[in-house]
Amino acid sequence: MEVVEMVQRRLRVRLQTVLVLLLLALLSNGCAARPVHPGAVNKFDSDAYDALLVTESVIQSTKADLTNNVFPTSIAPNVKDALNYLINSYNVADIAYKAYHSAALAGTVTPVQQANVTTAINQMSNATSTLINAKAGK
Repeated sequence: MEVVEMVQRRLRVRLQTVLVLLLLALLSNGCAARPVHPGAVNKFDSDAYDALLVTESVIQSTKADLTNNVFPTSIAPNVKDALNYLINSYNVADIAYKAYHSAALAGTVTPVQQANVTTAINQMSNATSTLINAKAGK
């Protein structure tokens, strides 16, 4: 049973690593065209929304893993702390995004609001990396 749990844990860590890489790819200025979400004002708005969606998925899957005691007791407290850090970062990014999105829809968005979203998304990405490291026992 312990081997199965270890394999499951590694798969989850790899999946979340892929999600973080996807998040970074979405936020980068790559050449590939990505569709803009319906209701998004522009590509930046859509990419920020994508980052929030991916992070929400990571948060929910980690909560489920903690509830199901997926992590060894030696790292579970660190995972919980890192998850709380990510949740706080997500909440800050969500507030910044909603303010930006509302202003963009009204045509009153400022460069400061966009910078606030960028800063909050970057912090959220750092928090996601911290969570991945905690899950890997680092």
